[in-house]
Amino acid sequence: MTLISFSRDKFIPSEEVSLSIKSNFLSVVRGYQVFTFFKTVNNGNPVFLDDHINRVFSNANDMKMKISYSKEEIKLLVLETLEKNDFSKSECNIMILLAGTTPYDNSGLISSSFVDLFIITSPIKVYPPDSYEKGISLGLYEYERIDAEIKTPYTYYGGVKAQQAHVQNGKCDEVLFTSENNILEGTTFSFFAIKNNKVITPKADGRILGSVTRKNLIRIMQEHQIDYIEEPISVENIDNFSEAFIASANRDIIPVVSIDNHTIGDGKVGLIYKRLMSLYQKEILKNTV
Repeated sequence: MTLISFSRDKFIPSEEVSLSIKSNFLSVVRGYQVFTFFKTVNNGNPVFLDDHINRVFSNANDMKMKISYSKEEIKLLVLETLEKNDFSKSECNIMILLAGTTPYDNSGLISSSFVDLFIITSPIKVYPPDSYEKGISLGLYEYERIDAEIKTPYTYYGGVKAQQAHVQNGKCDEVLFTSENNILEGTTFSFFAIKNNKVITPKADGRILGSVTRKNLIRIMQEHQIDYIEEPISVENIDNFSEAFIASANRDIIPVVSIDNHTIGDGKVGLIYKRLMSLYQKEILKNTV
């Protein structure tokens, strides 16, 4: 199945989308870009689209980017892109990417031009059912992302190193960042633990990404009177967790049964996770366009 994407003012096959070193020097060489990932459900309906567009604009503002499109125009372009794709057999992942163009100064760091807009569709990655039914293992890695609230390439370099050091060597399924003996977030996910029947997650205080999925999970917990708190999580507390899980836009919520070879609870998927996963899946079906 050929997927269609939006690239610099036109629709083209996704496999033909590319960034040029010449016209997108700031993006390709300097990492001057922001992006967001999300997925479709129910025959091409994007999940939490408004939230993702709002986050892209907020990040672009932090990066002092000039955008030639309004939020509503980008929303309509996302929907038009999806209309050009066939979802009869499978859903897709979507990336909205704002990419820097050509610098005008001698340092090669400043541009007065509008950023290029890409809306890129790709085949959805189906995670193994065992991940949701039996849980996954996490390995700890000492690293704190710079400008963690911004989804931009240079903040993910540590994640590449962590994956190479842990996951590729078969030490764990995913990597969890720590700093100053506190748990922060994963390479591409938010982290939640359960202790004394209360859900705990680190504060989005600039040291982690306040992700769209995390934001909506917290709202769901508020609406359904599920006890939770945002506070620092010490590595020393791992043995006291009864449950844990990770959350991201493309994977939903995945239970964690082991962290750095420490078994979480009884090593099985817990009841609070199961309830939250059920509520979240119902919520994403409601929050589509």
